[in-house]
Amino acid sequence: MDPALELLSRDPAWRPTAEEAAPWLRLAEAPAAPEALLREVRWWRAFEAARRRAWEEVSALAEAGLAEPFTEREAIRLALLHCLSGSVAEAEHVVAQAVQLGASDEGLPRRVAEACAREGLREAAERMGGGGAR
Repeated sequence: MDPALELLSRDPAWRPTAEEAAPWLRLAEAPAAPEALLREVRWWRAFEAARRRAWEEVSALAEAGLAEPFTEREAIRLALLHCLSGSVAEAEHVVAQAVQLGASDEGLPRRVAEACAREGLREAAERMGGGGAR
């Protein structure tokens, strides 16, 4: 299976362990690395930068692209990064735009809430999921 397709079949918020990431990182360093793989690697790096609260780095990676533009995958990732930063209102805006523009359906807030809950962002999960995500 194409490595990028394998990654795209995973949950949008998923990130590999360092050991799991190693072969993909090597592939991403190749001159002809597929853009989808590069976006996945940027997502992993953006999430780690957010955990370190390195917001300029997060912004630069997000600007370069963390997923195919205007997709649910991108919306979930951007919303999760906003929640990590404490900007749940910005996350809600990203989710609302994705739903309004047809990139996702009405279940997107619940999926973002579930991702937040998995990351230990309880308040964001409750707000995004209307109190139902635990």
